[in-house]
Amino acid sequence: MKRTSKLALSMILVLTLLVTMVSSIMYAAPQNTKGYEAAIEAKVKEVLENGFSGFYKINNTKVNFDQMNVNGEDIEATVSVKMNTTLKVKKVEELPYVKGMLKKANLTNFNYESKAKTDEAVAKANKGKLKNEKMAKVAKEIDNRFNDLKHYIGKADDNNFILKVTAKISNNEVAADSIKIMAENIDTLVPVEQLLPKTAEEMEVEGSNDMQMIIESEEQGYAPSLYSSYDRLAARDYANKWCSNPTACYDHGTSCGIRQYRPGWNNTPYPYYVELCHNDCADLVSQSLHAGGIPMDSTWKRGTPANTTVAWVNTGYLKTYMLTTKSYWVASNYTSASAGGVLYTASSHVVLIVKNDTVTRQFSGHTNDRNQSNYSNVSGYAYYILW
Repeated sequence: MKRTSKLALSMILVLTLLVTMVSSIMYAAPQNTKGYEAAIEAKVKEVLENGFSGFYKINNTKVNFDQMNVNGEDIEATVSVKMNTTLKVKKVEELPYVKGMLKKANLTNFNYESKAKTDEAVAKANKGKLKNEKMAKVAKEIDNRFNDLKHYIGKADDNNFILKVTAKISNNEVAADSIKIMAENIDTLVPVEQLLPKTAEEMEVEGSNDMQMIIESEEQGYAPSLYSSYDRLAARDYANKWCSNPTACYDHGTSCGIRQYRPGWNNTPYPYYVELCHNDCADLVSQSLHAGGIPMDSTWKRGTPANTTVAWVNTGYLKTYMLTTKSYWVASNYTSASAGGVLYTASSHVVLIVKNDTVTRQFSGHTNDRNQSNYSNVSGYAYYILW
């Protein structure tokens, strides 16, 4: 009986050991994590670089894995990408959007020289076709566009993306056809393809449509109260300087869902205070507008918690102040709103537009903190400009 008991005990121990070994094999950390990352990185680079290479020289693309979870055959990863690009066109006239604008204005062989030359060319090409006031608006739009877009020609610039990638594992390798890439688009997720440049034909149509709206507009000019000395590039530069792309929460752990880096904020003139909690999007946009020259007043100002007004830190009150109280803002659209403009999402989140070279658009903002992050148009987005 003792031998039988010893034998049974030995068998139990062996079985326990086998179960433990099998369990450890089943639940051990994947041995091919680097291989998984390499496969996903290659796919991400392929999609982004192929999508942008039609209009940009790709200088470099850096892919960083912020988080990666492997659960059996399923992979979920959060990936941040910084892709540096330079427009291929050598002059503004070569941009497809601008070609569409010029064709609609009957300027198929136009080369920009100066505002005076533009006025002359528009008048000559549209004599008997458009009234004088409409020709003046067309010429002004062309002049504004060329002076804006010339800053992008030959300039290398970063494009930032936050991607959510899923994939399947087969034979300890990532199944290439299983990789799906979603992209953060301000406050929503969209298929990454929606952040890629459109075709040249589509952009040409956009330019034509925007010029048609200018021609059909009955407005004689913007409201007198529009803040004419607003420096939109100063506002852009401010937002880019004080925004970043953190991958973690600053002081609430990773469960809060808000990505911030408060040490990177402009804390000296605009100290953080707990009354704001995470909600700093309107505060950052207000700071940027003020950096562009919009003056504070008793309704719109930042100071201590007791001295800061709701119009400075609340998205709804900010819009009412800028759009209705002061008439500083006028409505725009996705294709026309340029750097220094403002974008509202359907959830009343607000960010500053920091780039529109007619091929891609970018924003910088807080909550989540994002710097030069690419975006595409989404139903419910609203755009405002100050010029």
